[in-house]
Amino acid sequence: MTTTNRIDDEIPTIEELSDIHISDLNNIEKKYEIRQKASSLPERRTAYQQGSKRQSRFGTFKKSVKRQISGSIRSIGAYAGRLAKPANAYIRWNLLFTFLIFLFITSAIWIPCIPAVNDFALEIVTIISIILHCLWIIAIINALRYTWRLRRFASHEIRLDLVKNEAGLKMKHLVGLCVYKEPLDLLMDTIESIASQPNAKEKITCLVGMEGGTPDKEEKKRILDNKYGPKFERFIVTFHPRGLPGDIPGKCSNFNYAARTAVKMLRADKNYPLEEYDNNVELIVTTGDCDSVFGDRYFDALEEDYWKISAKQRSYTVWQSPLFYCINLDQSPFFVRITGLLRAFFMMGYLIPWNINTMSIFSLTLKLFEEGEYTHPGYQMDDIIALIRWSLAVRRKCVIRAIPVATLSGPTSGKNYIDEWYEWARQIRRWTIGAAEVFHYFAIKFFRLPVTVSISFAAKFVFYYGFLLCIASIYTLIAPIVTPAMLNAVDHGVNGLVIPNNKCFMIIMFGFLGLQYIWFFTVFLVNYLCQPVFPRQTKDKTGIIRNIFHWLMTWPTLIMYCCVELVAFLEVTVRGKSVCSHNASKKDNLVAPVPSKQPDRMEV
Repeated sequence: MTTTNRIDDEIPTIEELSDIHISDLNNIEKKYEIRQKASSLPERRTAYQQGSKRQSRFGTFKKSVKRQISGSIRSIGAYAGRLAKPANAYIRWNLLFTFLIFLFITSAIWIPCIPAVNDFALEIVTIISIILHCLWIIAIINALRYTWRLRRFASHEIRLDLVKNEAGLKMKHLVGLCVYKEPLDLLMDTIESIASQPNAKEKITCLVGMEGGTPDKEEKKRILDNKYGPKFERFIVTFHPRGLPGDIPGKCSNFNYAARTAVKMLRADKNYPLEEYDNNVELIVTTGDCDSVFGDRYFDALEEDYWKISAKQRSYTVWQSPLFYCINLDQSPFFVRITGLLRAFFMMGYLIPWNINTMSIFSLTLKLFEEGEYTHPGYQMDDIIALIRWSLAVRRKCVIRAIPVATLSGPTSGKNYIDEWYEWARQIRRWTIGAAEVFHYFAIKFFRLPVTVSISFAAKFVFYYGFLLCIASIYTLIAPIVTPAMLNAVDHGVNGLVIPNNKCFMIIMFGFLGLQYIWFFTVFLVNYLCQPVFPRQTKDKTGIIRNIFHWLMTWPTLIMYCCVELVAFLEVTVRGKSVCSHNASKKDNLVAPVPSKQPDRMEV
């Protein structure tokens, strides 16, 4: 038996690895290190004696063995956490973010008090309002553009057999989902949407990362293995241990552990061609949520776009599908539904076209994923921080490319109105604290990117998470009232250089409010126009009366949203790093929605 065959026969497959306890892996590692040394040394001597030709052949052989042994068996060892760098839990760069927010929102108070500036106070409020509306127009143009792309792509025929693949590259997919206490039925619904993708059995590995504290995790693993093992090329379930160094609770640390484990298992599987020297394989990693429904042709559309760009572009590209929060959305209260519609609109209006950040479900090459060291287990918002980490890895701006396939996600849910309010506010709080922490991470890495990239990203990030989501609605409510009052308080008089009096100023402000409601109408319109391309022919069945009511309540909802964000920024300022954890919102009612006739959940 040759050395190659002897080693190949001993390398376990992924099915065998699933039965190996993690405590045995170190012994396996030592066993194969000894076997490699014992078997390869005579061949190395023979190669040296027989000259350069044999040595060259041995070099090729050694690379093959090295990839099978060093890249597989020796990398199977369990991820044991990371050594977190010493950091101050309170003096952090998110303090600057909070300062900028409150400096701007209080400008309606202090600007009228500055003698050299108060002559322009009314004009300043007007100019800020004009800028805000211009940015809304940009978002509308972008959202309508992506809506048109989604509708056009629905009738597009994907022909992967016609792509220019001269190197014979094999496309494989690793799709990761994380779960803690979410209902099993909800997770299975998401997995079904992946299993129904074309050629899932031939090219998709499905990864489910469970937390170590997931109730009945072994039974859930058994159910999932039995049902979905035959539907995918590989099906892997991992359990994220509690208390790993550098981890905080949440999807970020769970997926970091699950992805590292899965990639090592695939490399160790002799029947999976991830790192065989004579196979050219591109593994695309996709992360998702357990309350999602993937678009019907998500992975084919991803592959088609993959072949449209150069190999260099792929090294810094992340693919994002437009996300719509429309699972049982018609049964949600007005503030939940409005928030869901706005998030989908802002994703197509700002996040994707402006390369601000990915959200929930996105894809990238394994090479870029590994260069960025998977996901950061110490920051709760794995999607917001992802683009920064990968940009740092390639030392340039990473680009988000839209996959023209709609993907669905679940909004927050509760069993009654009080629960709905609580879950809605808790989710906003989590997003805000996560954004503040990501700002801190970006600030400390600022000079590791090209200056133009850092400045551009900082401006867009502060605008979106600071100005638009946290300040804009409250400012447009406070400034028209407070600014004239402060001018009167300092005996200036309510007049400016262009705006003659308070009456004219209030007419302008009410005009802007009316214009704002036109922009709100386009948010509802975009959702309506995109419904024909939703997976599984999902429809938002909200009636016209409720739609009108929700449209009218959009501005109050945004004001409530801003208030929660302001409180969250204050909380992270006072309490520091200790508030940063991923407390996922409840998803139970996405599986078993409460009937609309039930008295404790009003349809409004």
